[in-house]
Amino acid sequence: MAQFTLYSHKGPGPNPLKVAILLEKLGLSYDVVPLVFGPGDGQNEGVKGEKFLKVNPNGRVPALVDHQNSDFTIWESGAILLYLIDKYGQDGSFGGKTPEERAVVNQWFALQLSTFGPQQGQVNWEATYGEKPQKSVFTRYEGEVARLYTLLNDQLEAQSKRGSSFVALERPTVADIAFYPWVNIAGFGKIDLAPYPAVGKWHAALAADADVKKAQAALS
Repeated sequence: MAQFTLYSHKGPGPNPLKVAILLEKLGLSYDVVPLVFGPGDGQNEGVKGEKFLKVNPNGRVPALVDHQNSDFTIWESGAILLYLIDKYGQDGSFGGKTPEERAVVNQWFALQLSTFGPQQGQVNWEATYGEKPQKSVFTRYEGEVARLYTLLNDQLEAQSKRGSSFVALERPTVADIAFYPWVNIAGFGKIDLAPYPAVGKWHAALAADADVKKAQAALS
């Protein structure tokens, strides 16, 4: 039996991939349960189905069940990543080894969770499903996403000057793991990475990482 059960979308969205990447990085085994959007047939196959709502009452993925810890269940991608590094990554490699490292990692991690992902999600939705809000509203979303990609690009350029290829520290952390799946689906929002060369270089390097490839394959 695998150590964890990871609930994801069928045709996975970006947030379950965050969890799968960290599980791979930590060498932890997991089974994937892919769910459809909505309730699904028989109320038990979708994220809004009766069965899954007992796992996550918010009806969203990812959710993770830790079979090594009395089937402890946790949902929300950020909370899951923090749980995993607290319980299984105690050396601080992915979350920071000092208060200062943790602060730097957490500021970028929080930015992705609170701003980068939600803003890009709005642009992705419009580009994919064509449901446009008022023009002034959507223009604001596009402008904010461009600002955030510029911010990330500037950070990666600054990190490169310090000799690092990663967002927060000199090694990959949960900040990189959080940003990668969203940058990876930039195309859904018709977001061109060409104006952000440092982001493109960083994304290509992570896309070639063996653990990232395994995580993506597990969710496909």
